[in-house]
Amino acid sequence: MPDTIGERYELGRRIGRGGMADVFLGRDTLLDRHVAIKVLFAEFATDPNFVERFRREAQAAANLSHPNIVNVYDWGKHAGTYFIAMEYVEGRTLADILRSHRQLTAKQATEIATEVAAALSFAHEAGLVHRDIKPANILIGSNGQVKVADFGIARAMNSAAELNLTQAGAVMGTATYFSPEQAQGAQPDPRSDLYSLGVVMYEMVGGRPPFTGENPVSIAYKQVHDHPQPLNQLAGDVPRAYEAIVAKLLAKDPRRRYANASALRDDLRRFRNGEQVMALVAATAAAGMAGASTTAATAVTPRTTGATAIAPTAPPHTPTGSSAAAGYYEPPPSRTGWYALAAFFTLIALGIAGFLLFRGLSGNDEATSRTLRDYTGMPLADVTADLDLLNLAYQPIREPNGDVAAGSVHRTDPGEGTVVAEGTVIDLYFNPQPELVPVPNVENRPIEQAQRQLGARGFDIGSITTEQNEEIAEGRAIRTDPPAGTQVEQGTTVDIVVSGGRQDIAVPIVANLDEPAARALLENSPYEFEVTTVTEDNGSIAAGVVIRTEPGSGELVEVGSAVQLVVSNGPPAVTVPNVVGDTEAVAREELGALGFQVEVTFEDVPFGDTSDGLVRTQTVAGGSQAPQGTRVDLVVGRALPPDTTAAPLPTEPPPTDPPPTDPPPTDPPETEPPTTPPPESSPPTGT
Repeated sequence: MPDTIGERYELGRRIGRGGMADVFLGRDTLLDRHVAIKVLFAEFATDPNFVERFRREAQAAANLSHPNIVNVYDWGKHAGTYFIAMEYVEGRTLADILRSHRQLTAKQATEIATEVAAALSFAHEAGLVHRDIKPANILIGSNGQVKVADFGIARAMNSAAELNLTQAGAVMGTATYFSPEQAQGAQPDPRSDLYSLGVVMYEMVGGRPPFTGENPVSIAYKQVHDHPQPLNQLAGDVPRAYEAIVAKLLAKDPRRRYANASALRDDLRRFRNGEQVMALVAATAAAGMAGASTTAATAVTPRTTGATAIAPTAPPHTPTGSSAAAGYYEPPPSRTGWYALAAFFTLIALGIAGFLLFRGLSGNDEATSRTLRDYTGMPLADVTADLDLLNLAYQPIREPNGDVAAGSVHRTDPGEGTVVAEGTVIDLYFNPQPELVPVPNVENRPIEQAQRQLGARGFDIGSITTEQNEEIAEGRAIRTDPPAGTQVEQGTTVDIVVSGGRQDIAVPIVANLDEPAARALLENSPYEFEVTTVTEDNGSIAAGVVIRTEPGSGELVEVGSAVQLVVSNGPPAVTVPNVVGDTEAVAREELGALGFQVEVTFEDVPFGDTSDGLVRTQTVAGGSQAPQGTRVDLVVGRALPPDTTAAPLPTEPPPTDPPPTDPPPTDPPETEPPTTPPPESSPPTGT
């Protein structure tokens, strides 16, 4: 490995190793800070599928900025080496802590789970499902902060299956921690991450995960079909409230888990504060008297951790909820009644057990005695029928023996006269028939009955696999391999395919996609939905874009069922008002109230024109229909100012009457004789 990655990063010691990459402590020389550098293994660097997964991890995590998620700073390729530069968390993984300490207290586990739930809540709201929550991907800093890492197989909730990234039908994740629906290849769901966190919470307090096995296939089978050992049997002082939270997370049906990570975080907060948790209320209400007896049995052991979780200074009180839950939280003196009830049920159980044991040892009823008789020389079919009556399991074993007839049993293990418990497996050694025998038809039979029928014919039971089937009920056989009717030797191993019932799948998020893209996602594998479309007016979503689905996103529906797309028509059409002749302000208000966009231009009009300040024209005619948001251009008149360079107009109109009769001016023109003779030319008045 080189000492540097490009010109920016210096590599130090290796601090971790994952499934496809090494992690080194490095230094960012540009920003002078420590970073963790994940380097893809050389053997994977030439495989485009692994490179794509590596790139997707960087991209997925880089888009998530949260205090409980490891930050990704950079990614790239240098000299054929692919790398991711990310936040360096000084501390250890939760896996390292569990290896050294084995078990944590419920309070410590709650603190860690609360912060993981916060990270998951943020990622889920961003549309990403982690799909690989496990202790190795949970980092505990030296300052106590918890961070979630490794989004290498994270997946968008509305994305199609990983094209070209895995083989068909491959399951992504770690078998010990993935959910039953992941084990069956179903679509990612936020509640799958919650199941994985439940496994981690179980392991933190119990010291081991709920399911282990020799290989991932056997573990996956247990995730789907088995129930975990009660947590209080591994940690006697675990509070019942913590048990109830873990049990709700580990529900096989996703619908019985918390609705989302925020709801889980709220319940963890209640537990941490000593309040009644919703999971315990639901569990005790459903369990009834069975829940009460379990509560009593659990309460026998002093629960110091649970007492610590409850505020010690608070006065004794009875929290709301079922009586079983209240019995756990009451002070010790109030538990006397539960002790008595537990003792009562114990005496009844002992009495029933003694009665059954007496009947079994007395031999009066062969059908229930469970005392093995001598089956030597009996036909295998008769022996298996007798063991069926005794409710004993059996395993036919092919072993040639000439002392008995073909098809007959010559010995058993345990042997004749042994008293065995119900459910004991009896090995039946039989002399096989020389001729071939047909494989019986076990289609649509319960798996236990199918196994017995095949065993009675002398066949070994091989693998039992699950397959989704809408026509055959869950838990019943679909077919066998070799198929029914095939002529084979006795002792041949027969594999059984069992129905998992109908396949439910979560409707993905397709809102804000255009209709063709949404259809392509919903109609193709793994959904295969029958998609129909309806339209709906929407003022905020463009035409042709999906508003929602019915059923809604996240709801569990059957694969291939009907899903309706609600697609936007865009804004609804409304009648455009006629604003010609209105003032600009009135026109703007009237058009804007109906959702139209208004643009105004001005047109000069003569000074004093009556259209000054009024709308002269509009581009969308009044009375026509147009979608909301349509732009309407208005032309508003604007009068020119008066012309100040022209001669002033007279203040009074010109006279219309004839010229005045007044005498002309005192200095008339010389050519015009005076109208009055001068005084000296007048004749004397006295002559």
